[in-house]
Amino acid sequence: MRLFKEVIKNNLKMIIFYVLIGIIINFLDLYSVTYYQKILDAFQFQTLTIIPLIIYGALLLISTILGYIENYPEQQVKNKLYLDFKLQSLKKIKSIDYLEYQKIGTGRLTQKVEDGATASRDIMINFWLKLFRYLLPTAIFSLIFIFRVKKEYVLFVFLGYIIVVIISNLILTKLYKLKESILSNQEILNKHLVRGFMELIVFRTNKKFDTEIKVTKDEIKNIVDDKTKIKLVHEIFFTVFALIVNVLKVIVLGYAVLKSDLSVGAVVTVIALLGKAYEPIAIFNVEYVDYKLNKVTVNKYIELLDIKDDEALNNGLKLKELKGNIEFKNVYYSYNGERNIINNLSFKINKNSSIALVGESGSGKSTIIKLIMGLIKYNKGNILIDDKELSKLNLNSFYDSVTYVSQEAPIFDGTLRENLIFDKKISDEEILKVLSLVCLDKFYEKLENGLDTELGEKGVRMSGGERQRVALARLFFDDSKIIILDEATSAMDNITEKFVMKNVVKQLDNKTLVVIAHRLETIKDVDKIYVLSDGIIQEEGKYDELLDKNGYFTKLYKSAK
Repeated sequence: MRLFKEVIKNNLKMIIFYVLIGIIINFLDLYSVTYYQKILDAFQFQTLTIIPLIIYGALLLISTILGYIENYPEQQVKNKLYLDFKLQSLKKIKSIDYLEYQKIGTGRLTQKVEDGATASRDIMINFWLKLFRYLLPTAIFSLIFIFRVKKEYVLFVFLGYIIVVIISNLILTKLYKLKESILSNQEILNKHLVRGFMELIVFRTNKKFDTEIKVTKDEIKNIVDDKTKIKLVHEIFFTVFALIVNVLKVIVLGYAVLKSDLSVGAVVTVIALLGKAYEPIAIFNVEYVDYKLNKVTVNKYIELLDIKDDEALNNGLKLKELKGNIEFKNVYYSYNGERNIINNLSFKINKNSSIALVGESGSGKSTIIKLIMGLIKYNKGNILIDDKELSKLNLNSFYDSVTYVSQEAPIFDGTLRENLIFDKKISDEEILKVLSLVCLDKFYEKLENGLDTELGEKGVRMSGGERQRVALARLFFDDSKIIILDEATSAMDNITEKFVMKNVVKQLDNKTLVVIAHRLETIKDVDKIYVLSDGIIQEEGKYDELLDKNGYFTKLYKSAK
């Protein structure tokens, strides 16, 4: 599978080291058991010297040291595989088709990634790597060393294998059903936990938490009951397994006594190796059940990674330089072939000009923004960027010159300075000037460490309006030629919003500015306003011109009062 191939390729050297050191440790452990036979036999016949004891001690010492060294590749592989499997999801989000991304949902996406990465790691560590570094070497070396002692005993081992496999399969069928039930219940439990975490306000104000907690409690009880049953089934399996191995040990011991052709050392060695020979079978059966269950989870994760990509991100014409002209020509857009959201839309935005899109909810404003950004693809017509067809452009090269600011105004965990200019070298004086233009000077004065004050994850120390103003302040340090503001001032009060937007329009007059605004008074200073209804431009013009027409814009203006 592509998922595993890429991750294995990135960690191949450490995986090989981890497997090899495991094989060496298993060989030394089993070889030391056979070497112990020489010591017993020499002791029995009073021919024991110091040399065998030194070699035996050296074998144990090397095995112990390697056992400690083994911790390094084990932790490297275990943790790196898990994080690399997670990283695949981020690479996917980088290229995923926007409409497909919208279908998933953040909570479901997070859960799929977490479960998928964990299950993928467990398949690699607990099944495949355990199989090649421990189970197969232990079984093979044990059989080889038993064969060296007495060939006939290998037949006893194979007969025992057949019995163990038959009985274990009967027991493990029950185990598989119980683990399937746990997996199902855990998915339900996680769904309720995640949505409870993410929708605090909705669940609290609608008094939904009590119901969620009750459902969660029921699932917890089911999981605990099933895990208890699994423990009991496990114990039955290992009890029966131990019984079979002990019976075989008695048979081998009786056979050795009757034949009287083995030394004491040889008998002790064979008895010890029998346990080692059967142990991999028991472990493999249990791990195989987990492997099958983990594979179900991994397949769901792979389905996520196989979702359609947006091919336009990396294909198409690369823009060397963007002037900032945007033109719609008879554009149509409908979602899944349903009614048109955008109907035969035509308009032009000249470079270095500012325009605003206004209209009621569902009028098509945000759809136009998504079309300009290339997030969704128009069904008919043409969208031209500097006279080049948008559908034929390489979007990643286009995004080099476009900045999009939404009403969520993301703030990352870092200082105010980092959130404003990232890693650019800009003087404090210039930064403070911009802060005053977006009404953040009073906010700045209250900060204990000024520009180097930590804002916390998602700007937890800030109000919604303050976060939006920080996001807008970034624009003053931005090199993009096209700036898109999608209700980027929605959390501000009227007075602050007017002041900030006036400065934004004025200061960014050398860029193409596209604004979606809810409060109409904030767009007085833009060059042109397009008034939308049902994906059609009803009116266009400057703010005062539209009010004088006393048309649809005036209706929107009065309804907002």
